[in-house]
Amino acid sequence: MARELARKGVGVTIYEKGVYEELGHDWSDATERIALKAVGFEMPRLDNNRWIGSLVKKNVSDEGLFEPHAISRLKIFSPGFQSVKEVEFRMITTDRRNLGKMLVDQAVEAGAEIKYGYEGLGLLYREKGSSDASDVEVFGVRIKNLSTEEEELVKADIVVESAGFNCVLRKSLPRYTGLANSFKDSEFALVHREVRLRNKELVEKDQFPDHYRYGFNTGYQWSHVHGDDRIDVGSGVRYDPTNPDPKDVIEEFISRHPSITAKKIRGGRSLCIVGKPLTNFVTNGFFVLGDAASTSVPTTGCGAGSAMLMGLWAAPVIAEAAMENRNDIGKLWEINTKFYLQSSRGANFAALTGLRSILQNLSHEELDFLYRKDIMDKSTLQDTVNGIFTPPKPMTLLKTLVRGCTRPDILLRLSKATGMGTKIIEHYKNYPEKWDGQQFSKWKMDAEKLFAKGL
Repeated sequence: MARELARKGVGVTIYEKGVYEELGHDWSDATERIALKAVGFEMPRLDNNRWIGSLVKKNVSDEGLFEPHAISRLKIFSPGFQSVKEVEFRMITTDRRNLGKMLVDQAVEAGAEIKYGYEGLGLLYREKGSSDASDVEVFGVRIKNLSTEEEELVKADIVVESAGFNCVLRKSLPRYTGLANSFKDSEFALVHREVRLRNKELVEKDQFPDHYRYGFNTGYQWSHVHGDDRIDVGSGVRYDPTNPDPKDVIEEFISRHPSITAKKIRGGRSLCIVGKPLTNFVTNGFFVLGDAASTSVPTTGCGAGSAMLMGLWAAPVIAEAAMENRNDIGKLWEINTKFYLQSSRGANFAALTGLRSILQNLSHEELDFLYRKDIMDKSTLQDTVNGIFTPPKPMTLLKTLVRGCTRPDILLRLSKATGMGTKIIEHYKNYPEKWDGQQFSKWKMDAEKLFAKGL
């Protein structure tokens, strides 16, 4: 977004808490190909299950953007490994640290300024009333220089927060705006991943596919090959003290595969936002995107793609607002409509969140049954993994009834989940096209009622 605004002649300053060398996560993970292509990266071509292209890593060094091993088809296992479906995987394993550096380099080259070692503390705003998001006007940000410990007040026509799920800036707004709420624990997954060396001499006898083990411990467990001697293993579980630690989950997996050594190359653990997106991203002079807006794919936790696409969609709106000398909610509301109406991303993510809130409470045995009976079929899983909610068709419902007739208890919960998802996606198609406080308040209230039924 900073790159695109700078190219259009808009003055942009980025305040970054970290340092250039440590931008992005210290691992490679699945990123949506459609987003990477949209922001201008040259996408590689597929050749014998390998990615070939100028941005593909030539070896196991840290240079390059994409890992060479391709996962065009991904195996989805049931929690007990009793059943497997192979689906199209529309993501590519991307080095997140190199991605962060490349994007910053492009923004700076375009004319944006970036200042490292600054922490956001809160927004500067004026209140015009106390009823809804239109009753505040943001005119700057309060920041701290981490090297001097001094606080500074920086004025701006528009402030954008993209600082992760702690969302310090938007939470400094009055609660009546609807933008100040913290995320709930239930909206997070706890994720642990490690890139380990593999013993080449043992690889041939220790074969296992790139896969996701869906529904395992209320989340997922995966393994992705990065190269001839490196593999990424990880797990994510619902953020709940009753769940096992994801590190223990992957240690158990590693213990069954002698080719995976104890040598850790990269990795880490953190909370991952997987809740439904904010229903509004803007107010006068302010916009929030990325994890701070909870726009990750709720079934995988992949958030980089949405953040980049939102930045692209927002840039022309903000640039046009600057040309018109505007920063009001009515103008910035166009960013919301791009996410919820002009793309189907927002509606799909909301529906998948509703679906997950019910299905993640099924036991491993119940999920194995759905996989084994092909009720959780290839088509459904492929859409779900790629962030798409598909309402069941009449023939699908009939097939589900026939195949699952021996377990009416499971079918009842599945019916509730898919019915809830269908109602949510239909409701989100009626998202307000223009800012109207009363209309949006009613729409939002109806949306919250739909989600409450699944709790």
